[in-house]
Amino acid sequence: MKKFPFSPNQRLRLRKVFEFVFSKGVKTAARDMTMWSCVAHGGTAGKSAGNPLAARAKKLGLVVSRKTGGAVRRNRLKRLLREAFRLSKDGLKDGAHIIVYPKIGCRIQNLSEARERLSALWARAKIAQ
Repeated sequence: MKKFPFSPNQRLRLRKVFEFVFSKGVKTAARDMTMWSCVAHGGTAGKSAGNPLAARAKKLGLVVSRKTGGAVRRNRLKRLLREAFRLSKDGLKDGAHIIVYPKIGCRIQNLSEARERLSALWARAKIAQ
């Protein structure tokens, strides 16, 4: 078993959760990425009325436009960002729900670069521990 898994319960999947993070979350922009983040509060109680976020889970959602490039380029970018999140998620606050939107000119080439950019966005949004 992997030490740092990226399981399906760590992905943002539902439309209502995406809409909640987009509407209530904090938007943070960098040179080539935009991030929306929302931290669920309420301890272990879980979801409450009007709040679809799980209280303790750290989740990632990716939105990559077709204008970013062809399928190979988009998939590589998503793979690098998912792996960077998987390795760095321990540095996030509990209940952090994040949506990352790479801009059209995003040129992330390797994993270390992806981790640096995500960490910088987390620090700017004040969701890092």
